[in-house]
Amino acid sequence: MRVPSLAAGLLVLAGAVAHADDDRGGAPGPVSDDPPFRVNLRIGGASTDRNGMPTVCGEVRVWGGLGVESCGTGAQLWHDGDGAEMMHLRTTFEVVHRATPGGGRLGLRAGLGFAEVSVAADQLGFQFGAPDATKASAAGPEASVSAQWTRPLAGKAEAIATFTIGSAYVDGAPELVLPRDRVQPFASFEVGVGW
Repeated sequence: MRVPSLAAGLLVLAGAVAHADDDRGGAPGPVSDDPPFRVNLRIGGASTDRNGMPTVCGEVRVWGGLGVESCGTGAQLWHDGDGAEMMHLRTTFEVVHRATPGGGRLGLRAGLGFAEVSVAADQLGFQFGAPDATKASAAGPEASVSAQWTRPLAGKAEAIATFTIGSAYVDGAPELVLPRDRVQPFASFEVGVGW
């Protein structure tokens, strides 16, 4: 049959390409103690967002493994769309990291900050405790863990992929116009570029 022959040929070719890509015998090189970027922008999706807009994250590394990150769909900034979404503002700290084959770097990060749950078009700013006047949004503390992979692209640019899981406690969530639970778990994945 042609299909098994084709599949076997593709497997042999994939193995040759994978072997040719690794010129160091499979051992990753040394890895920097600090993330390679100062600023990064990423785009992706989050389990909490239902407004049809992608999740956009911006991160600034302040010192060493310490950074500040904001993620959300841009509600009230570049769109006024309705629909549920969650915005995050957190500090992150890289706890551990290691080199990956092909010159990449994988870091595990802990994050602390706050999240705002919005169920409709809300007002600018954050309302902790009870919801805002429109009962469209409320905010509360959050904690997260993320894995972030980086790899050099060209010059000082880095490819970045980040997977984050966490939970927020939003005391005013049950009082929203579309009630939510106080505990709001979330997961997100984004890809982007750092420099």
